[in-house]
Amino acid sequence: MGKNRNLILLVFAFVVLGGLYVLSNRSRSDLDETGGFVDLIEGQLSTAEVFGVRVFQGDDPGFELVKRGDDWFMSSYYDAPANENKLRSLLGNLETAQAEIRSESPDVLADYSLDDSTAVHLIIKDESGAEILHLLVGERSGSGGFVRRAGSAQALRSDKNFLSDFGVWGETISAPPRSQWIDLVAYKVERDDVRGIELSWADGHLAMGKEFEAEPATADSAAAAAAKDYEWRVSVPSSFLAKKTTADGILGSLTNIRARDAVGVVTEEEAGVRGLGEGADRASIRLTDGSVRTLRFGGEVEGADDQIYFQVDGEALVWSLPKYLRDNIFKNPDDLKPD
Repeated sequence: MGKNRNLILLVFAFVVLGGLYVLSNRSRSDLDETGGFVDLIEGQLSTAEVFGVRVFQGDDPGFELVKRGDDWFMSSYYDAPANENKLRSLLGNLETAQAEIRSESPDVLADYSLDDSTAVHLIIKDESGAEILHLLVGERSGSGGFVRRAGSAQALRSDKNFLSDFGVWGETISAPPRSQWIDLVAYKVERDDVRGIELSWADGHLAMGKEFEAEPATADSAAAAAAKDYEWRVSVPSSFLAKKTTADGILGSLTNIRARDAVGVVTEEEAGVRGLGEGADRASIRLTDGSVRTLRFGGEVEGADDQIYFQVDGEALVWSLPKYLRDNIFKNPDDLKPD
């Protein structure tokens, strides 16, 4: 009797679970009936033929990237340099994506966030500006997600999660952020190519250069210079051998400057307002080939905590930097004196 009762309870539990499963999937019942696999990209997508990428959601303008020559820029945002690593990753995922047909009914597209206003739109353009691909990206599904081609009612499940490529996280699909698509390296140079540094700010002036045990065989040979041991000699405001760890710390901060954001292209007058004019703190970097690059550190960015304006002389784009980067560079000369 006990065994029969347990069996009845077990059967009842299966019936209840089955009913709940049917109810929870009623709105998607059509999606599991079509089946079949298709190529997500019709034909071959050649990255060499891609010259434009636009990503947006609903009324949000999103962002647009364009290729000029060999380089990519955010045409929708001050022509800031684009993050080409993310772009290559996205195009690579598009080329290799596999898709399974889940429905051909327009009535269920919203269930997968594939309606026009909710989905994230991805448009790929060729050199003439014509669309190569217009893909709508909906909600996630495991390690992949739901997609459809513009103009089609076919709901597809892709094995690639394009929302992650766009920088969209969480359960709710939101407008893709542009920040991840900007190459935020505002200035970069090889440490071994630097021969001297001059700093000028309101409270001081510091100049120092590398002294090698033996000069390289050729004056423009950065590799030869790097192979030699060197010390830092401060020449302004007075002459002394600097504490190497502190001087190298300044060098490291100057040779790989990563911004928080691109904030615009400014006129000469606007540069003065932002503290990037004649009164700006300046760092001039003398390179092995004899050239000099000057970097300007300006005033605080309005509405951004502990951020300052930054600009490389000769470049129109202005960046925002964490304030601590400036503090790491403009040291009191006494800080460089050996203990």
